[in-house]
This record gives sequence, C-alpha cells and structure tokens, in this order.
Amino acid sequence: MEHVEATSEQSPARRLLTNRPVMLLWGGESISYFGDAFFNLAVGWTVYASTGSSLKTALIQVVWQLSDALFGPIAGVVADRADRKRIMIWTNLLAAVVVGTLGLVIAVSGIRLWAALGAVFLINCLTTFLRPARASVLPEIVDRALYTRVLGWFSMTREVATLLGQAIAGVVVATAGIVWALLVDALSFLVLTGLVALVRIPRHPASPPTTDSKRAALWHDLREGWQVITDRPVVRSLVWLSVLVNVAAFMGPLYPQLVDERLHAGAAALGVLGAASAAAGIVAGAVSGAIERRFGAGRTVAWGWAVAGTSILGIAFSTSLPLTVVLDALAAFGITVSGIAGGALSMLLIPEQYRGRTFGIIRSLSVVAIPPSALLGGWLADMLGVLPLFAFGGTFMLALAAVAWFNSRLRSARIE
Repeated sequence: MEHVEATSEQSPARRLLTNRPVMLLWGGESISYFGDAFFNLAVGWTVYASTGSSLKTALIQVVWQLSDALFGPIAGVVADRADRKRIMIWTNLLAAVVVGTLGLVIAVSGIRLWAALGAVFLINCLTTFLRPARASVLPEIVDRALYTRVLGWFSMTREVATLLGQAIAGVVVATAGIVWALLVDALSFLVLTGLVALVRIPRHPASPPTTDSKRAALWHDLREGWQVITDRPVVRSLVWLSVLVNVAAFMGPLYPQLVDERLHAGAAALGVLGAASAAAGIVAGAVSGAIERRFGAGRTVAWGWAVAGTSILGIAFSTSLPLTVVLDALAAFGITVSGIAGGALSMLLIPEQYRGRTFGIIRSLSVVAIPPSALLGGWLADMLGVLPLFAFGGTFMLALAAVAWFNSRLRSARIE
C-alpha cells in the first residue's frame, strides 16, 4: 500500500484555527474568491449583452484554460526555483493592475471584446504562476493529517464566496455598472496581497544546482518533475484519470439546453440548479476531510466518481426539476469530494522540492481536454440534443470510477 506519513489528529478544527499562516491564506483566498465572482459575472454578462453572441461569450471560457495548458509546467519550475512568497505577492499585485486597467478601458471607451479576452488571459497567466507556489506551500504549513481537511475548507470557502459574490455582483452590475464590479475584484487582489505578506513561508529544499543553460535547466527540471510523477504509481494513475475526467467537462455549458429541453423551464430553474450545486460543494468541502480519514483517499476518489456518474445518468433521463436538482447536487458532491481527496494524495506523495513543477505539469495536462471537449459537446448537442451527451457523460464517469477501484494501488492508498 502506498501511503503518506502523518501526525496524530487531535482537535483538528482548533489546530487549524490557531495556525496563523493557514488562517491568513484562508482569509485572503476567501476575499479573492468573492472578488473573482464579480469579475467573472461582470465580464461574461457584459460581453454577451454587448455582442449578442454565445460563441463570442464562449471564447472567454476557451481563453480561460489556455494559460494553464501553455505555461503550467514552466510555472511549476519557477515555484520550485524562486521565492514562493514573492511569487504570490507579485502575481496578486499585477492581477489587481490588470483588472483596474480593464475597468479604466471600459470607463473610457466601453466594453471591447479584445480588452476582455486580453484581461482574462493575463489574469489567468498570473494565476497559473500563483497556483503551484501556493500548492507547494500548504503542505509545509499544516500537519499532513489535516491537509485534506484544509483543502476541504478552501473548497468550501470558494463555493460560499462565489455564491455570495455572484448574487451581489449581479446587483452591482445592474445598478452601478461593470466598472464598479471590476474595482471590487481589484481591491480583493490587493487585500490578498497584504495578507500573504504577513505569512511566514518556509524555504523549501532547493533542487540540486545545474551548470546547464537556462533553457536546458528548464527542460531538465521538467523531466525531473515528470520522472517523479511516473515513479509513483498512485500519482501517475491520478494524473491520467484527471485528464480523462475533464473530458466530461463538455456537460457544463450544456445546462441551459438541459433545462430547456428536458425540464421545459427557464433561467430561474437554471439558477436553482446552480445554487444546489454550490450548496453541495460547500457541504463536500466541510466533510471531505472526515470522509478521507474514514475510508482512505483512494476509495474516496473512486466512490466520489461513482456517485457523480450515477447521478449524471439520472440527470440525463430526468424530466422533473426537483429530481434533477437532487441529482445535480449529488454529482457536485461526488466530484468535489473525489477532487479534494485526489489532490491531497497527489501532493503529499511528492517530495517537497518537486511539488511546484509536478503541480504545474498535472494542472497543464488536466485542462488540455477541456476546450476541445466543450466545443465538441456543444456541436453534438445542437445535432443530437442533451440526453445522449449526459448519458454518455454519466457512463464515462462510472467507467473511470471502476478503473480507479480496480487499480489496487490507488484503491488502497491512504494519507496516514
């Protein structure tokens, strides 16, 4: 059995609440998630309202994934080589500048598609460099036995902040305009910057120095990161399964069509589904640590996907709004719990000095399937309707759950 060492767990909530670095990052991330909800709603809604084109609006989602796919591995190497605290501070500061600049452009000349897409790309490039730095820091400032619980808290906070942020952002955009919504997001980045500056972040073990050129050193570090992944059967399996799971991302943009075709309802029903999914994500974040400790990370991953796949199959054939709401909440719960358990297991099985680059590689691979999957899913839905696509998505998730379960190394893997 492949496992991770950890300390004994006593009063976990109290231990986390008294962990100052964790609380500072948690508070900062909560505020940042709230601000991100303003940015996402403001830009997405304004682009659609000004162009009347779903395709142009969908371009935002495509651009959103490009930075991780293109720069994820490089960002991971930087996180392993450079000062992670400086990376986190500067990426948040520059993100505030980008959002503020977009607000200024809109205030002067109105919404411009090129400006919106450019801002989305730049912000996500910065986030691409931020994520591996933050991901490699968390395991070093919290006990390993509590790491899954911490990821659950962060996930829960993201759902709560996003839910509240979207509700308030809609009012702000409608009454005050998009510029004020963008200012809220810029301010959230500045607050996060200040809180990160207060965190004491340990220096991580450096990789052995190399006398190669910078380009050769970069490829050397990437090869090392990939070798670390391939040398660990559980991590290797989780990487490829995460790539395949994101093939099912095509279902996300199909929910408006699902509500129309299968439920014969409108925007209000779509909002109910979104709220139920967010609520399930909040619950999943709160209990994922306890579930992982009780059943093990590997079993949690497999069962989470099984619950999600079964629920999605039910959604495909449901014509009842209440039933679809319950099933969608169950699917969100399963996906969130499995994602938290799998993410914690992957990071804790990686040596400290390689966590940044391996995170970047895993992130880059995991998002590669999303843009083509979303475009293909939309094209097929126009021809076939949503029922066969959701039926395929549910069956596909169940197949991945079976693969995870019958992989004995993954099934028996625990954080302990």
